[in-house]
Amino acid sequence: MFQAPDKKTMRVGETELIVEIADTDILRAKGLSGRKNLNENSGMLFVYDKPEIRRFWMKDVYFDLDVLWISDNMVVGIEENVLFEQKNGDIARFQSKMASDMVLEVNKGWIAKNGVKIGQIVDIIED
Repeated sequence: MFQAPDKKTMRVGETELIVEIADTDILRAKGLSGRKNLNENSGMLFVYDKPEIRRFWMKDVYFDLDVLWISDNMVVGIEENVLFEQKNGDIARFQSKMASDMVLEVNKGWIAKNGVKIGQIVDIIED
């Protein structure tokens, strides 16, 4: 049976958002598949045991994304305006340039709207 991801509050720089935590193979594989959108100031945080180059694809995702690559609680890479649908009909694929132990997917435009920059600190706020 599929278990829904836990939700936590996360801070990127000075901005807080609610994230769903994808920290198991099943949750990471499902990701945002089948979704039509994300609520404003929300996202999905993929959590891994160790930093590695991460590869993602947009299979069955129906909206464009911004992506933050995170390592040791710091933004190490930014991918803006990842299109869910490629012009040639292929599924969009992308990967980090730096090893990451967390990856945050948010709505397209969120990074620019919130002035997110490489080097900013990222915190998960414990309840």
